[in-house]
Amino acid sequence: MSSTEQKFEFHRKLKQEIEVWVKENLITPGQKDKILARYKLLKEADEKAGPGRLVTTITILGSILIGVGIILFIGANWSEIPKWGKLFIIFSSMLASNGLGFYLRYEKENYPKTGASLILLGSLIFGAGIFLIAQIYHITVHYPNGPLMWGLGVLPIAYLLRFKTILSLAIIVLLIWLGMESSLRISYLPDNFVITLVTLFFMAGITLWGIGLMHRAFKSFRTISSPYIIIGVLVTFSAGYIMTFDVFKETIGASGLSMFYLGLVGLFLISGILYLLSAEKEKGWLPEIISLSLLMALFVLLSLSYKKISYQAYDSAVNVITLTSNLIFALEIIGIIFLGYIRRNTTYINIGLLFFVLDVIARYFDFFWKMLPRSVFFIIGGIILLSGGVILEKKRRKILASFNFEEENR
Repeated sequence: MSSTEQKFEFHRKLKQEIEVWVKENLITPGQKDKILARYKLLKEADEKAGPGRLVTTITILGSILIGVGIILFIGANWSEIPKWGKLFIIFSSMLASNGLGFYLRYEKENYPKTGASLILLGSLIFGAGIFLIAQIYHITVHYPNGPLMWGLGVLPIAYLLRFKTILSLAIIVLLIWLGMESSLRISYLPDNFVITLVTLFFMAGITLWGIGLMHRAFKSFRTISSPYIIIGVLVTFSAGYIMTFDVFKETIGASGLSMFYLGLVGLFLISGILYLLSAEKEKGWLPEIISLSLLMALFVLLSLSYKKISYQAYDSAVNVITLTSNLIFALEIIGIIFLGYIRRNTTYINIGLLFFVLDVIARYFDFFWKMLPRSVFFIIGGIILLSGGVILEKKRRKILASFNFEEENR
């Protein structure tokens, strides 16, 4: 982070903390005004050029568009461009993007956000180059290896530069590899294997969540912990949400995925042990790590059993399992909102509220779609959603107000 960014970050935190100082009578309102008068730089910069987050968003979107444009340009002129021309475009654009990004962020230090986005663009071009080079030379390989090489290739850059964007890219690409590789390994299953992949991604989400907690416990990795946690929580809750539906007539696990089950468990155990050995733990860490461990153990056992509910036992067994899944999912929502409250973590709260709303909508359709006339169904549903929105917004504002800061516009 450049010196300018550090000043801006300090100004943001100061504006939040100074209100608390006044409420606790640490300073007088007059002293507050004098302090804020010294730090107008951020406000003026935001008013003239837009908030820093807006700049980051715009530059990231610009990098993505350029990356897509390069790929489309090569694709549209593929037959006309010679091999050496294709290679030149790939390598020159990748080197130019990384080189210019590094220069702007670390040498000149006057365009740090633009520089970071250009380095992200270099990572995108690197991934595209893997697939394009394979196509240029007609290399026949195991196609999931492409995302694997891409994700593992940019992961060291994320750690070296402490870039959340590149780390997020690496995690997402590796999750894509996991889906592609596992799909190939269980393609022999005669029935639909969607729930088999869902359970695998549920475990992957818990593993990412645990890795993120481990990163947060160590100061040197704390700055890049959020991509692991946010993506892990979203993947876990998304998979858990799918499991609240009537999906358990499919195969839960598969023998071809045993290596992935054991690998995810191993990563989770290593992260958990390192987290337990760390000195800095957050409030509510014990119930969080216990809950994640129990969920991981449960789904590993289910997956390693390779069970499928028979149609003869469908009415009894599946209903019990589906009800249990809904109960576990409801407890997960309550738990993450509670953790967000005691840690003053708005991300946890927002994710919990999001999936609470989705769960309410899903259960409403499950139970009342066939019972009510269509007009009454939609009217009641609309009233419930509007009322729920008002209640949730009110509750959310109270929670944020208890954190002693106002929610920033995003």
